[in-house]
Amino acid sequence: MIKTDNVQKICYNFFIMKKKLLLTALSMGMLAGSTYAETCTKNDLRTLYLNNQAIIYEINMRTFNANDKNGNGIVEVEKGETVGNFLNAIKRLDELKNYGINAIHVMPINPTGKKSAIGTVGSVYSMTEIAGIDPNLVDKKSKLSDKEQLKKFVSECHKRGIRVIVDIPACGSLDMSEKYPDMFVKDKDGKAMIPVDWTDVRLFKTLNEDGTLNQALLDEHKKYVDMLLNAGVDGIRADVAPIKPYEFWKELISYTRAKDPEFMFVAETAEAWAPPEVPSPTANYVKLLEAGFDGYYGNLLDFVNFKNVDDFKFVFKHINELAQKGETKAILGCFDTHDLESAYTISPAYAESIMYMNATLPVNPYYLDGFQSGDKYQYPYNGKKAEVTYTDSNIYYSHKNKIDIFNFSRKPGGDLPIMKKKLKQTIEFRKQLGDLATKGDFEFLDVKQLNQSSEKIYAYERTLDKKGVLVIVNGNHHKAMAVVNVGKKVKPQEIITKKSHPDLSREGHVIIELRPDEAFVMTYTFDKKCNK
Repeated sequence: MIKTDNVQKICYNFFIMKKKLLLTALSMGMLAGSTYAETCTKNDLRTLYLNNQAIIYEINMRTFNANDKNGNGIVEVEKGETVGNFLNAIKRLDELKNYGINAIHVMPINPTGKKSAIGTVGSVYSMTEIAGIDPNLVDKKSKLSDKEQLKKFVSECHKRGIRVIVDIPACGSLDMSEKYPDMFVKDKDGKAMIPVDWTDVRLFKTLNEDGTLNQALLDEHKKYVDMLLNAGVDGIRADVAPIKPYEFWKELISYTRAKDPEFMFVAETAEAWAPPEVPSPTANYVKLLEAGFDGYYGNLLDFVNFKNVDDFKFVFKHINELAQKGETKAILGCFDTHDLESAYTISPAYAESIMYMNATLPVNPYYLDGFQSGDKYQYPYNGKKAEVTYTDSNIYYSHKNKIDIFNFSRKPGGDLPIMKKKLKQTIEFRKQLGDLATKGDFEFLDVKQLNQSSEKIYAYERTLDKKGVLVIVNGNHHKAMAVVNVGKKVKPQEIITKKSHPDLSREGHVIIELRPDEAFVMTYTFDKKCNK
């Protein structure tokens, strides 16, 4: 079982105390007319995150509020259509606030390379400058500078109670490797090394031959941190974090936390992403946590690729181990990423199941623009030659049913009001659960097979005091029936999902038939004496 440790309790109590003081001040008229940015002068994202209270929404600034007037899926700047940028993105912030979002993860904002770049603009993860801003994300009609526009966007987020996390790419572009050759690893032919199969980027040289840190590269990352801090940004999401070694991250995180103790660092990680050619790579998530990251995510939570319940349990094993050590770390509830197919294209039921798991698991809920709300991301130009390109390629490139990170493309966000309504409902449900969702005990439940394989039927409960929430998810794309052992007599309060109804005639067990990809959620009370 995963229980909240003392450190978490202290952090949570401190956050509540701050909130009460703020509300008192408001009631006395001391802060009348003040904005979030003015009242919350100090970042609180890390505290929220470590207490599983951050509700995060990922956006691609290029497309977030782009203006594709003719609806052909391509934002044609040369024809007067507008790319998403820091200033026009502000227009969609109230929409996110209405969902219940309190943090945004912004995909990379760095300028992108042109050489060997994929698509018409190049990947947002192929940067030419670490401490720089993509000029395409800047409103040319505004008198504000690029950094001022970033700061304006962050400030408007803060006014709405939304914290801001900004991405940092793992590698540099080919263009950058030619300009700063000493910052990159060389292959046997003396050329900048291509990591894995990412042909548009080159691998940073984080360690020198003698094992010391590449100070020039580290200094550029520190400049990037300073740029974000000056803009009021609240945290960093580190792309493919294992590509850089423990020593590098420890130094950078320590540098940042000295300036802002509440600045959050979360790592995208998977062991397979640490190339053997990298000297002393950080090859696992545990080392990243030791370096100072507050949590991690990645293909560990690629729900669609889970083979069985053991894959699911594996993720939470490490959080349990850290809790036993008295360390406070947290998981990002990233069940689908921009590298995966949109959840809705698998099925609406699948998208809804992800939303309910995010609402009830001991994670920080994480959503992608359009992924749960009905956007199929079926761009019409895959493989088609482009009329205009900003790279050395003239081929449009898109991942079918994935966020387009290679082109100027249409505004996503979702096409179905019913799915947007589900997103809001599930976030509200998590808030209604309160301490049960953020601090309650967590336990996987035994599932017995009935008519079909139970290997992909996931059952768990959250309990606190005499209240609980039961979640059963059918990870199969077919109907499945199961008996779930809850180990105690439960008194149902409310069946949150109205499609399936359980049989509770066997004391201590729930018998249920689930539709393909369906989640069943039920709140209940129980006699604490009977709890196992």
